[in-house]
Amino acid sequence: MRVPFDTDSRQHFALEQYEPKPNVLYTLDAAAHIAGVPRRTILIYCRAGLVQSILQPPYGVMAFTEESILTVRRIEHVRNVHGPSLTLLKTLFELFHEVERLRSELRFLRQH
Repeated sequence: MRVPFDTDSRQHFALEQYEPKPNVLYTLDAAAHIAGVPRRTILIYCRAGLVQSILQPPYGVMAFTEESILTVRRIEHVRNVHGPSLTLLKTLFELFHEVERLRSELRFLRQH
């Protein structure tokens, strides 16, 4: 028996779009709360090189930009859709960064 496609079920996997604010930093707890993940998840992503934190002097406290939080949300979105493989996530996000770098280079070349 074929089950009809439920359009509302796809909304669960939708990723909200927003522009990160420059120069705004969040603690690990705040970043985890905003991203909707446990602190441990962000730490795992940092260790895997998927997300970078900014160390705040003088004690080296971890802080995160809105762009980092958006990256965590993207990772979670990909994990929800494709599964929890960190190797796949790392490869995928390396490709995303390479595409963005190439786009920037192309924009630069078009301007000159």
